[in-house]
Amino acid sequence: MTTGGQTTRFGKYELQERLGAGGMAVVHRARYTVAEGVSRSVVIKRVRDPYAQDPAFVQMFLNEARISMGLSHGNIVQVFDFGQEAGEYFLAMEWVDGQPLSKVLKRSKLKGMAHLPAPLAVQLMIEVCKGLHHAHTRRDEQGRSLGLVHRDVSPDNVLVSHEGEVKLTDFGIAKAQWAGRQETDAGVVRGKFLYLSPEQTRAEALDARSDVYTAGVVLFEMLTGRRPVEGDQGSVMERIATGDLTPTQAYVPDLDPSLGALVSRALALRRDDRFTSAEDFQRALAEWLAYRAPLFPTSTLRHLMGWLFEEELKLAGQPPRIPESFLRQAAVWTGEGGPAGLDEPERASSVHRAHASAFPEEHVPGAMTGAGTEESGPALPGWVWAAFAVVAVLFFAVQSLVSRHEAPDVRHLQVATNPPGAEVRWDGMPMGVTPMVLKVEPGAGSHQLALRFVGYQPWATTVSQDAVPERVLVTLERLPPPPPPPEPVVDARVKDGPSGAAAIKRPPVNLRGEARDAFSWTSQSPDAGAAYTLGQQLLAAGKALEAGEKFWKCLELKETAAECHLGLGRVGVLTDRDAMAREGYQRYLSLRPRGSGAAEARKYLNAKAAR
Repeated sequence: MTTGGQTTRFGKYELQERLGAGGMAVVHRARYTVAEGVSRSVVIKRVRDPYAQDPAFVQMFLNEARISMGLSHGNIVQVFDFGQEAGEYFLAMEWVDGQPLSKVLKRSKLKGMAHLPAPLAVQLMIEVCKGLHHAHTRRDEQGRSLGLVHRDVSPDNVLVSHEGEVKLTDFGIAKAQWAGRQETDAGVVRGKFLYLSPEQTRAEALDARSDVYTAGVVLFEMLTGRRPVEGDQGSVMERIATGDLTPTQAYVPDLDPSLGALVSRALALRRDDRFTSAEDFQRALAEWLAYRAPLFPTSTLRHLMGWLFEEELKLAGQPPRIPESFLRQAAVWTGEGGPAGLDEPERASSVHRAHASAFPEEHVPGAMTGAGTEESGPALPGWVWAAFAVVAVLFFAVQSLVSRHEAPDVRHLQVATNPPGAEVRWDGMPMGVTPMVLKVEPGAGSHQLALRFVGYQPWATTVSQDAVPERVLVTLERLPPPPPPPEPVVDARVKDGPSGAAAIKRPPVNLRGEARDAFSWTSQSPDAGAAYTLGQQLLAAGKALEAGEKFWKCLELKETAAECHLGLGRVGVLTDRDAMAREGYQRYLSLRPRGSGAAEARKYLNAKAAR
């Protein structure tokens, strides 16, 4: 703890700020001095009373320590010390300078992203699976499998560092075969109910495939912004137990079907129908990523963390370096710009529309070396063109050999771009990325060929059925750099009072009616009610983003809290986040069609539909 610069001594550790407290433990950031002038930040987890007096809980806590200290992997938070200090049990573990995935997802929504882009979500889940596989395959000194299952894979227990590292934490309810009782007590369900596997809802014996299921739930949430089952605990557990899940395409119709199939397999009701291990799940995701987004940069997660938590990092004296290429891509993800919206249906998600696009600066050698600053992009060196030509020739040579075995009336169109990796659309349908060969079946008189690459001008042409060329090679033109972002206007709108533009943007509020509507659920969920009340106060004070955080906290505790969805709709209006506003108002109307805010919600949605 820190008070006026003072720290509290806890054995060989100096407790600094308190990071949080659950029902069973308190977590502090601390400093451990290795030698004079040499220290490191750590996390101290202390058992709270009265749990410290409960022998069963203490045994579970010590099991966590033994299990965690036996795990050593880059995707698992390292536990390096445990014991008793002044009668308190504690764990000392690695300090991860970052945020839990749950907060990453909330902040993404506040920034206008309803969900993560598919390649980014897949990259992140691949790292989680690596950590899970390490834990699942741990053996004792005699070479016997420990049979370890995490049991609580959820966004709260996935940490993402500001450098883009992904680490799994909190094996507090994990069990190994040597860690006391081998099975869960009959009728005892452990873990967060929204992320339980079917066998967990039935309190059955678990194996690694239970963690595969819950990892699938987390991936589902990253890809859609929702969970496969939502609602109160009883109905959620019943639907999970029977396999009554909402498919990914119900929330994001344009999600790649092959990725949706992988998620569905991870979420299979029968264990035998799922991936056999976290490694198998990881391998399938890696294959999808290599095929669907081969040029998606691994640095994207680091840039995303810098973009989402820029203000916090600046206050900590660590201002992030965010490349222009990422800002252009983020503009596409949030629906604020970029060419990816060309000829897309209104229901399509701008995040997933751009899922196969790469960032030009990170893949064009001239840009990486800093050569050239013209808007049209630097000229590529001759050797790059030569290498590109060799790759294209080899690629098309292989395709030509394959094509010899096909029907003679099928024609082949070779498509290549500089830079490679552009999305190819044939008659509006996504076909893959360049270089590739299109098979032109006999039929229609003409076809539309379109190429798109984030940061470059979209390109399109008409291909006549009677004169299909053998090859199309296009040098894409760069888009001019985007203008600097406008100054934030959220607080100014609210503080200016109800006049001018502020009066138009700020929705009318019936606080008395809303309080009456909210009474039913706030009386049953006082913690959710407290978060809702604080969100309303922050919104009235003009602190829209902070209010949004409280409304999300409210919905974490009470998914059906209609007034918290209404609050998020207002946050979306005040911060120009149309996707957030639409979703908040729609969810409110589905829960409270005759509520005090129904007229406000319908007015906004009707105005958007009329545009």
